[in-house]
Amino acid sequence: MKTFHSPLHRGHAGTHEIYRGELVPCFEKPERAEFVLDALARHAIGEVALPQAFPMAPIERIHGARYLAFLQRVWDVWAAQGGTRDLLPAVWPTRGFRSDVEPDNLVAQLGLYSFDSGSPITAGTWTAARAGADCALSAQARSEEHTSELQSRLHL
Repeated sequence: MKTFHSPLHRGHAGTHEIYRGELVPCFEKPERAEFVLDALARHAIGEVALPQAFPMAPIERIHGARYLAFLQRVWDVWAAQGGTRDLLPAVWPTRGFRSDVEPDNLVAQLGLYSFDSGSPITAGTWTAARAGADCALSAQARSEEHTSELQSRLHL
């Protein structure tokens, strides 16, 4: 088995999230990935490889352009407004609210693109998310290569 992982994932290192109405330390943190990587190595499950870099086009086929643009810029906008801590949503548009128009307000934008308060935006969120997309696309490419090899061997 081949696993794709990027050290850039460490950039998404939130400090807190809201769970059951309380501010708690983040459950999703870089150490969880390290735990998995250590287990893969300890049990010799297979190679851990760096992902290849892909263009944005395949990612844009999955996620909307507005959402991707939001993720790319949100931390910089937050920092320009004086924000230094993790950015968590506080409101969420519900059925009946317009989603075809992106609000001007950062807090409203955050609510538009979030579905809970369990994953804060940090300075490294975009870089980590982009690396995650490259991992997924690398795994897909590897799967397609493997399928092609099998078909060739079976003369299909």
